[in-house]
Amino acid sequence: MHTAILPRRALRAERDYFLAFVILGVIGVLLGFAPPSWLRFQGQADYPAPLALQIHAGLFLGWVALITTQVLFVRQGQIGLHRRLGAFGAALIPAMAISSVFAETYSEKFAAIHAPGQQRFLIIPIFSLGLFLVFTIAGLVLRRDAELHRRLIFLGTALLFGAAWSRVTGPLLKPYMAYHGMGFFIRRFLMTDVLLVLLAVMDWRVKGRLQPVTAIGITVIVAAEIVITPLYFTDWWLGVTDTILAAFPGP
Repeated sequence: MHTAILPRRALRAERDYFLAFVILGVIGVLLGFAPPSWLRFQGQADYPAPLALQIHAGLFLGWVALITTQVLFVRQGQIGLHRRLGAFGAALIPAMAISSVFAETYSEKFAAIHAPGQQRFLIIPIFSLGLFLVFTIAGLVLRRDAELHRRLIFLGTALLFGAAWSRVTGPLLKPYMAYHGMGFFIRRFLMTDVLLVLLAVMDWRVKGRLQPVTAIGITVIVAAEIVITPLYFTDWWLGVTDTILAAFPGP
């Protein structure tokens, strides 16, 4: 009887972890983006939002709403609805990618004008969006394997939630940490890595060991963070950034 009950307990525990993941992510999105959005609504933003930035914000909020709805559908046992809504996610991902390219390049071109050197920040959205696409597209392709699918979508979305949280942790921790090195690493990637730890703990709790996809995903993300940290400050990357930005419209 114990072996018959255990899978249901494990499934319930996994669903609880995904719910906690979504709650943490939504809190990060609200704390990270609500204040600047409110300032923009009041006409106090640094610059008027171009159409690409408005579309970008709407699409990413759509992804947050989609992930939240999908987690709730699974918790309620509405697997059919979950699968049908997944088709919307498949259409949303490329739209998010295209809008991000134009929104982020516009923002960094503004930074290059008003705070020269800060456009080097472009490496952060390239990192988060690039790996988001890798994991979520793989998750859709492998959707018939539910465990792989869930973990790949978790890994991809953790990058977006972590980026939102960095808008909170970055300013809070900045007075206490160096601008370079480990200080930069913690301020930028703290909550992304907390979410990755949450996924690892879920695996140990539900499966009794780290799943291969989780181990590979975490390794890839953390390795990329380690590479980005020193690269961000190099003159080489600043030159690459300027070359990229020259190909896109801006203020």
